[in-house]
Amino acid sequence: MEIPFEVKPRPDTGLWNAKIGIWLFLASEVMLFGGLFSGYLFLRLGSAGDADYFWPQGVLSVGFGFLNTLILILSSVFVVVAWLQLRLRNFEKFRFWMILVVLCAGIFLVNKGFEYSAKFKHYGIKLSDNSIVEGHGIDDTIRYEGIKEVTIDLARFNGQFLENVDGDTPKFREVISIDAEGKSVLGEDPFELSEKKVGEIEERRNNALREKHLSSNEEKKDNDPDFVPIRWLPAMGVKQVSLIADKEFSIQISRKKLRKSFPDSVKFRDQSSLKGTISKLTPGLYLRAVDRIDLRATDSDNPETSTLVWKYLGQESLLQGQADHGSGDADDGEDKDHAAIGYNEDEQKVKDDSHPHDPKKEAETAKKIFLGARDNVLKEVKEKEKEADFGETLNHSVLKWTDEENDEVLKSHAPILVPWEDVKLYSNFTPKWNTYYAIYFTLTGLHGLHVLLGALVLLYFAVFGRKLFDEDPEHMTNRVEVGGLFWHFVDLVWIFLFPILYLM
Repeated sequence: MEIPFEVKPRPDTGLWNAKIGIWLFLASEVMLFGGLFSGYLFLRLGSAGDADYFWPQGVLSVGFGFLNTLILILSSVFVVVAWLQLRLRNFEKFRFWMILVVLCAGIFLVNKGFEYSAKFKHYGIKLSDNSIVEGHGIDDTIRYEGIKEVTIDLARFNGQFLENVDGDTPKFREVISIDAEGKSVLGEDPFELSEKKVGEIEERRNNALREKHLSSNEEKKDNDPDFVPIRWLPAMGVKQVSLIADKEFSIQISRKKLRKSFPDSVKFRDQSSLKGTISKLTPGLYLRAVDRIDLRATDSDNPETSTLVWKYLGQESLLQGQADHGSGDADDGEDKDHAAIGYNEDEQKVKDDSHPHDPKKEAETAKKIFLGARDNVLKEVKEKEKEADFGETLNHSVLKWTDEENDEVLKSHAPILVPWEDVKLYSNFTPKWNTYYAIYFTLTGLHGLHVLLGALVLLYFAVFGRKLFDEDPEHMTNRVEVGGLFWHFVDLVWIFLFPILYLM
């Protein structure tokens, strides 16, 4: 069957090739998004009752999502008007309306950018009993002191831990061997550690091992004429080397950048292992302002009162404590300590200058808000003679609550300091945090890509379509119609995305 390339309706379908193509493409897009929507719905409906699978609720701004919905619907109307202007052979008015469509797309993408940014700045901590706190201003800095012994992986060393050393970087001496008393035999000359130096150590040690291996082959061959020499392979070389610093040093680094951390040692992603102790200045993960508490998944028998959240809520980092007491009376030792750990008073203090900051009182208020909101849910369902929703009672914001009995509005931004041993998981609200956000970023990101590509195509018609319009206005009109069909599909996808992501 001959495929006509000119812009004429096919005799068998009465449609242009481009329109047939876009319908086939949209059919494949329906299958793609339909599969993603179905997967989301199955996961959402099956989430209740699983301790590790409670679904986040009320984490997206409905108003923000509704605004984006209106913007896209409005843009679809503008696309139709622009197409009608082409049918009326008025290119200038077409261009005007099409630019409005592109502007709507730009506003939509900017709004999504703000929404994404808010998620990257918002953090959650899952404690060891599965209770969850969410909020802003996280500090996951971990500091190790008294480091003297370092073990590096020769093949992977990238010098990352050197970049995190407080003060002057120490020099090191190589551990040559261990004597009969178990003491390290060190190389004579201290050296500055670098990737180049590590390469030299690896080459020197491997050459020595290779020579030893070859000598062993020769010796065995002399003793046994039938002996088959064993070939030297790079895998036989040295893998790690231990170093001793000429002085004790400290490091500080974000815990998420480490491979593993222990009370007496720390391992970097390049397999470098350092022996030291965690500083008392960094006893755990610090969240500056808690705005939600979720106890639905807790292992506690009485989560309303005995969960670990209540144990640690209201505790501040020692850095914050020193900030409150060390501005005027701090001695020289404290000032030096602040400088050593990169302390910044403006960033660390958690109070408005016009209102005193009392973390313990804020913690009590946060608990009262949480329990008060829970009691409100229980009271409401009791009045309606219904069974209380477990999720509704144990998942609440703690920022604001109206106590109707005392006629007062309670507000709280309580901080929390969770010891490292009780931190099960922490992350900003990215796909790493939970299944919901993995799906949220997948669906909205894929949709945003469609919006961007569609807007670029429509912008091309508006900016560079004049020549084609002058030569063949019917052809131009059909092209815009095909682009408009794609744009309507993009808007339709969002109409489904909005309720399932924002309202369910």
